[in-house]
Amino acid sequence: CLLRLHGHPGELRPPSLGSFHHPFLLHVKVVRNKVLEVTVAVLKALAFLRKVYTILSLQVLVTTVTSALFLYFESIRTFVHESPVLILVLSLGSFGVLLALTLHRHKHPLNLYLLSGFTLLEALTVAFVVTFYDVYIVLQAFVLTTAVFLGLTVYTLQSKRDFSKFGAGLFTALWILCLSGILKFFFHSETVELVIAAVGALLFCGFIVYDTHSLMHRLSPEEYVFAAIDLYLDIINLFLHLLRFLEAVNKK
Repeated sequence: CLLRLHGHPGELRPPSLGSFHHPFLLHVKVVRNKVLEVTVAVLKALAFLRKVYTILSLQVLVTTVTSALFLYFESIRTFVHESPVLILVLSLGSFGVLLALTLHRHKHPLNLYLLSGFTLLEALTVAFVVTFYDVYIVLQAFVLTTAVFLGLTVYTLQSKRDFSKFGAGLFTALWILCLSGILKFFFHSETVELVIAAVGALLFCGFIVYDTHSLMHRLSPEEYVFAAIDLYLDIINLFLHLLRFLEAVNKK
């Protein structure tokens, strides 16, 4: 239709094109801003994941190389077996650095220095432990740990399920596992060792799924150190429980 606008009396003018285009342009602007927001969020998430898994890969690499050196050199194995107090020193040192890292995880570059120290102490601790196992069992545990971690990671990354609701159950089971580990010193048997090792391995499979889900949906990009440590400890604990499980199976 035609509208009467400002002008001479009786003058008819067509409606302005802007009256049609203005709402459309506003809609385009809103959509563009939304797309930009989503794009920025996706890029930040990808950068966060890349940073976490880069750190994690370096941690696993250091631990693997250290363990291989301890297994390869007879002189190192002999020294380790003659110095049992060393495992206590390494464990306490690792715990102390982890505590400091928890308090200063946002202080760069201090957090990276503490992370490096923690990784080295954990690598030495794991290397100390593997010297008491047969090389074939260590290799089996390593391959199984790698396969399980990769499989669970891929599953969690593509899954739509909410795994955060399992957190309370996992941490409760972890406390029970710790108490069981203490009790086994008083009621030791191969069957008890086998059961605890199997339950522990399954438990840390659950933690891998839970922590990977948290990495994607709960943690902020500033928590990359915290996220890497969580996954690293999950891998280490899964590996150690698989070692014990395979050793117990071989003794049966």
